[in-house]
Amino acid sequence: MTNEYVPPKVWKNEPSAGNQWANINRPEAGARFDKDLPVGEHPFQLYSLGTPNGQKVTILFEELLAAGVSEAEYDAHLIKIGDSDQFSSGFVGVNPNSKIPAWWITLGQSQSMCLSRLLFWST
Repeated sequence: MTNEYVPPKVWKNEPSAGNQWANINRPEAGARFDKDLPVGEHPFQLYSLGTPNGQKVTILFEELLAAGVSEAEYDAHLIKIGDSDQFSSGFVGVNPNSKIPAWWITLGQSQSMCLSRLLFWST
């Protein structure tokens, strides 16, 4: 085959790959800018967007609340992935993979933890 794809020896970031999402893919990980995440009044903090994956945690919380689990009260905060909010220092601190959804639990004034990390380590 004469038109066989040969991967480059060194990958180059080409942000103008022709679509609106090409600019968010980069070879490096971590925060790209400093910005704190908002924190509400409830123990659970949800950082997400109304995408299929982003809706799953919201559905979970709403079903728990509908079942009478008052401890499932949460604050939802919008993460605009088109604006690269998931690459802020605050979001990367909660989810180093920069993927939505991310949950944060405040256990007390000085204790808090990332639930997605807890779920990862408990499986």
